[in-house]
Amino acid sequence: MNSWTQAAFRLPRPAPKCLTTSPKSSPSSSANLLQRRASTSRQSRFKRLKHDADDEVARAFLQKKGDVSEEFIDTLRGLVNKHRRKSHGLGFTTKPVSPKAKKNVRNFKKLGPMPDYTRLSNTSSASEPTFLPSSGTALGTFPGLKGAEIGWGEDKLRPAEPIQYTSTNVTSSKEKPPHQYNPIPYSRRIEGLLEPSKEPALEDVVPVSAQNPIAKLEHGLDRVLFNPGVHWLKDPRSRVYNFPPYLEIIPKVSDFAFERLGGFIKSSRDEDLWALARRESRTYAGSTSSLSGMLSHIYFLLSGDKEVNTGNLSRHFAKEPRNFTAGQRMPASIVMNYNDGVYAIDSDSGEDNLADKNILTWMGTLLEKFLTTPPEEFAMYMRFNKAPPSITTRPTLRDAYRYAKSERFVMRSQLDCHDPRLPGTGVFDIKTRACLPIRMDLLNFEENSGYLIRSQTGKVESFEREYYDLIRSAFLKYSFQVRIGNMDGVIVAYHNTARMFGFQYISLQEMDEALFGAGPAVGDRVFAKCVGMLELITEEIVNCFPKQSVKCTFEKLEGRDALNVWVQPLEWAGEEEDRPIRQLEVKVSNYLGQDPVRGWTAVASVEQPWTIHWSISKLSSSQSDIKQALQGAKERQFRFYDIPTGWDPESVGQFWRDLSFSGQAPSGEPLEVNLENFRVPGKRIKQLRAMARSGREETRRLASEEMGKPKVWLGGEVVDVVPPWVADVSEVLKEEPAVTVTVAEVDGVGEEEIAGREGVEKKDRVEEMMAAVEKEALGSAGEVAVGAEAHTLVAEGMNTSADIAELSADRSERRAVHETARDPKSGDISTQTEVQTAGKARTDTS
Repeated sequence: MNSWTQAAFRLPRPAPKCLTTSPKSSPSSSANLLQRRASTSRQSRFKRLKHDADDEVARAFLQKKGDVSEEFIDTLRGLVNKHRRKSHGLGFTTKPVSPKAKKNVRNFKKLGPMPDYTRLSNTSSASEPTFLPSSGTALGTFPGLKGAEIGWGEDKLRPAEPIQYTSTNVTSSKEKPPHQYNPIPYSRRIEGLLEPSKEPALEDVVPVSAQNPIAKLEHGLDRVLFNPGVHWLKDPRSRVYNFPPYLEIIPKVSDFAFERLGGFIKSSRDEDLWALARRESRTYAGSTSSLSGMLSHIYFLLSGDKEVNTGNLSRHFAKEPRNFTAGQRMPASIVMNYNDGVYAIDSDSGEDNLADKNILTWMGTLLEKFLTTPPEEFAMYMRFNKAPPSITTRPTLRDAYRYAKSERFVMRSQLDCHDPRLPGTGVFDIKTRACLPIRMDLLNFEENSGYLIRSQTGKVESFEREYYDLIRSAFLKYSFQVRIGNMDGVIVAYHNTARMFGFQYISLQEMDEALFGAGPAVGDRVFAKCVGMLELITEEIVNCFPKQSVKCTFEKLEGRDALNVWVQPLEWAGEEEDRPIRQLEVKVSNYLGQDPVRGWTAVASVEQPWTIHWSISKLSSSQSDIKQALQGAKERQFRFYDIPTGWDPESVGQFWRDLSFSGQAPSGEPLEVNLENFRVPGKRIKQLRAMARSGREETRRLASEEMGKPKVWLGGEVVDVVPPWVADVSEVLKEEPAVTVTVAEVDGVGEEEIAGREGVEKKDRVEEMMAAVEKEALGSAGEVAVGAEAHTLVAEGMNTSADIAELSADRSERRAVHETARDPKSGDISTQTEVQTAGKARTDTS
């Protein structure tokens, strides 16, 4: 770029016409060149004629070449300053020349001769012609240009013909320096369209093996299915039970014999799932637990991080966040197990397998059985009862599953419960929802179990708070699981791991409105798009390492427009740092009809056809960069554990080693504990713990007020037996006065004194209470009451081996007495009558 071109860039813009070749134009030409803000339409005729004269001077200057004299510079400076000056009659003041303009004028002396320009005969725009320098010609003289040499002479480097650039041959004359080399960001890229379809996303598949029948709700909970909203277990105002008081106290997780249940079967261990995939000629197979995480991140991509709808909540949540929680957006890791052309997809729990330390994982299984079996049958699954022959000898049938297929997948969903009166298949899922402090402060579950739900609405200690958290953290996963299982909805049981508060049935339509918006089949369309994208992505995943088992991590970061998938071979014989890794990047564009739209608009619309333009790229980044990106995703999967009350950073390691919900002591070598995974509780956690302590005090106060009063269930007085899993004797004596233990024995004895007793006195008191329980609970519950003795003593502090051994010495004698009472051939008529009376009372209570 020469010096004249630089000067041209400093001229006031815009300059749409060349003053050399264009005909004399209206006064607007000079105004555009030298006058920035004055309006020509408001100037007098005299001023417009004066502008024409000034225009002639400027035109003559641009048509001459030669050295610029001081006289001409002064003339040009006067013109510039004059046109910056505004008329006082128009209300303007003089604007001084800027330092930059002064500098530009001084540079005119150094510019040298000015080249001539000719117009191209064929230009793309008539209003903005293109000009090229021409060879020198005689241009005459100009006053003020003294001794100027006319013309440049012949330009030997000038092309023979003017070059007319088009869109096909434009090249940059400026070469990129070597350090700015930008390689192609991907080594492979595919793209296509996901067209609208009216076909259902899934189709039923007949299972291979026989299955157990689907369970049904017990304890009168079925009426929750047909009444919208939350149903209190106990009305907080009248203290009347809407459901059996038996459900109020939840058994301890450590008392439940999980080994007596069938257990969860991974996709890779489900022989029926493998067989169905091969029979239906499908490449992939998975369960709801392994697929819902991937589908969630695909939805985040398609919807453009669409926010949820909380408009049906009260004003307390009008300004609360409406995006998905960090836990819902946590990266999803899976393992694709390869076998003879079929991939079975499992969730990747990682090397630590922290799910075993999560009380909520075990609590869900326990409560599912608790709500679907009568009390007598549930007692058989308590650890302090010997497993009856009916459990150990019954035929081992598979749990009830629904199998379905898409174009490339076979999917499996466990069926929890069934009621034929519900629409569709009548199947619904059972979900247990722990209260806010339990979820936020997982290891402090014992103290947090005092947290109460006190009201229907409110920011904390309310059902509305739990429902708000459900929308943001669980509804998306629930909706995918319900659709894979072809269910109608879910029943949610709200609890604090120690007490049950209430129940609510949430239909699939209600979840769809909160997630996607109102409209017929809006959720079905979203699910079909997510399944279609999942099939496309898995095809590229397996192409990274063909015919191998691989492990993958999915993540769609909030605010980004791409879904990242990291793929590694599952088995690797070399060093871990040498394990290869691939990164896939998925991007989409949404269209309604032919119009491009945002993701949230496409999700909420049901009237126009929805088309997705997708692309999947295999990035060409270095292995170190890809591993660094994966490490960042792994860090976002991690969550800190707050140190529970009563422990400190030095001793929390022992707490972690001893933590077990299976009811069995940890075996093998001591577990290595990384103390960096634990942190001191922050302000919010401390506030939640304070709420839990306050709730526990409230529970004790209410128990003391209700002591001696019968419990009322739906208008009838109830005298019910203490559940055998209630460990706190003082709590039993306060809350269960209807048992034959006399209240007079406890009057005047404080809770601390009861809890602090040791030795024979306490043992005798506990055994006396348990004897009364056994007398009321003879029949199916008699054995349960006897088996609870050792557990009660352990909970009360008498956990020495001598105490337990002494108490267990006469268990066989007691059991013999109860067996005699159950024997119809026994001659003890009074015992038989007592058994029948107790059994009838038990039936009425249930």
